[in-house]
Amino acid sequence: MIISICFILASIILVIFVPLYVKKKNKLYSFKPQENLFSIKKQKKDIRRIWGIDRIQDGILTINGRHSIIVELGSIEYKLLNDDEQNNIDSNLIKLGKTFNNQFQFFSTTEKIDTTDKIEAIRNNIELQKNNNIKEYGESIIEYLEEIMQEDDLYVRKNYCIIDSLEPLEKAEIELDKYYNEFKYNLATIKVKTKRLSDIDIMELINRELNKNPNEKIKNMIKNGGLDLYVSSENKT
Repeated sequence: MIISICFILASIILVIFVPLYVKKKNKLYSFKPQENLFSIKKQKKDIRRIWGIDRIQDGILTINGRHSIIVELGSIEYKLLNDDEQNNIDSNLIKLGKTFNNQFQFFSTTEKIDTTDKIEAIRNNIELQKNNNIKEYGESIIEYLEEIMQEDDLYVRKNYCIIDSLEPLEKAEIELDKYYNEFKYNLATIKVKTKRLSDIDIMELINRELNKNPNEKIKNMIKNGGLDLYVSSENKT
């Protein structure tokens, strides 16, 4: 009799305990796919999230807390120089190289020949001229430069230097200015021109590298009102 009662009690305990245990385990191992999928869809897919770009402002590119400036480097016709000039360049580059650390990176890329700025400068100059012959000559040059840009196989090699700083933004701005001025001065001694890229220049460079030298230029898009829809939409929101 006692044994039968014990079996009955054990059965009741199992009936109550097992469903509770299974339910608890299901909650523990459940990964809630629907909820995770919803949270992923909520995340905005933009270049900042994909590439880790935090900001581009005042000529400084910030990626994952690292502040950088990008400097376009001119070229040297090394083989056309005499021995003394080549030796001078070699010695200056060696001295410059000794000042480098892990804050300097160099890279080269090919870019389609772009004569847009030249065309715009010539067109602005033509408007100031009164001589018809000069105007016709200027228009001929513009036509020639436009034809050059239509060629698909005309590229030029561009060299860049990226200078980094891990300091907080305010200190990084001072440090990067100092690095650039020293870098510019040292290269000027061997007649290498340097140009620090502006915000729009940095965006154009990123655009070219990501989109394989597109014909559209970001500054032209902005100039022609490419941001108007975005701005008006943001204001409405």
